[in-house]
Amino acid sequence: MSLPPMNELLAFQKTASRLSFKKASDELNLTPSTVSHLVRSLEERLKTRLLNRTTRSVSLTEPGQKLFGQLNSILNNLTQAVDELDTDDKQPNGTIRISVNEIAAPILLDKLGKEFRETFPNVHVELIVDNRLIDTVAEGFDAGIRLRDTVPQDMVAVPVIKDFRFVVAAATTYIEKHGLPTQPSDLLEHNCIGFRFQSGRLYEWEFKRKDKRMVIDVKGTMTTNNPGLIMKAVKNGVGIGHIAEPLIKKEVESKELTVLLDDWNPGWPGLYLYFPRNRHMPSGLRAVIDTLRDN
Repeated sequence: MSLPPMNELLAFQKTASRLSFKKASDELNLTPSTVSHLVRSLEERLKTRLLNRTTRSVSLTEPGQKLFGQLNSILNNLTQAVDELDTDDKQPNGTIRISVNEIAAPILLDKLGKEFRETFPNVHVELIVDNRLIDTVAEGFDAGIRLRDTVPQDMVAVPVIKDFRFVVAAATTYIEKHGLPTQPSDLLEHNCIGFRFQSGRLYEWEFKRKDKRMVIDVKGTMTTNNPGLIMKAVKNGVGIGHIAEPLIKKEVESKELTVLLDDWNPGWPGLYLYFPRNRHMPSGLRAVIDTLRDN
């Protein structure tokens, strides 16, 4: 089979990434009907439906998802390669799509804040927050950020935070009313905010001090699958939460929150940014990596 025309591939890529003919047409400086016609032509050429269309929405079919995952990387790499032919005269640029979970997202926002924006004004970072372990290549991401142990083995991994802890924390107002737990088993007498994994399993809180390990099946009046809600509930004095320590650094320093059972809170594998091997490195991604890297 001969390769389809580039304009058909671009029309499909833009429509698949935005799930909108209107948004794709704005990027390509074409009319929505022209973009729709180009995608339809590609489907006829491939003899495969790539998009499901209704009057209100556009979604990818399974073949469309597979094609988009490969095509998006190829076209983005091609665009970046052409843009960077004169790298000596140009600053890093382009849109960098990163898959990140809710634990890591606030950490990235801190590191990619004002200073990054002023240093790399032509780099646009798109953070897509999702707690699922997804195939970043198939879903069109330049990189992902996850705990070290969950990074796919065939990826290049760069440390963002090498070592950190999940800690038990509570608001000062909660402690004043309910007292301090002095050992992990004391948590059974407190209102603890539970976390439920995507699989449906409830997280049991893990503790370690020297060679002693404990797992506590905490109880409480609230359970969520959203780390951001846990942090908000803890700050509001609802109960005790199990939170990534970097997320509450400012609140602990200001005495708004207190880390409990400090010598029982174990270290966790670090957060790593990962991306495919043997792919052209966009200049924007290089700028992100250099900024996030924990040396």
